[in-house]
Amino acid sequence: MTRQEVVAALFIDCGKAREIRHGDRAGQIRWTRLPSARFECLLCRTAETPIVRPGEPIPSAVARFIAHIRTTHQAVCTAATPNQGAAA
Repeated sequence: MTRQEVVAALFIDCGKAREIRHGDRAGQIRWTRLPSARFECLLCRTAETPIVRPGEPIPSAVARFIAHIRTTHQAVCTAATPNQGAAA
């Protein structure tokens, strides 16, 4: 058995919302807490949060942020070595 260490963490908050059921806004979603995500690299001490583009739905921004972290952070992390640790 090999030893593994956690080297990064991704926090996702799905937010809190409810659907408006009456009136001229029926069917729309009212967010009381917006979805959000935060990535922290424990090796290089980087903390990143998603950037929302104007008009972009928040869930799409979070999904785009996750895809960005998966593809780019390992390439730019100054402290990471290949196959080092496990992400939580």
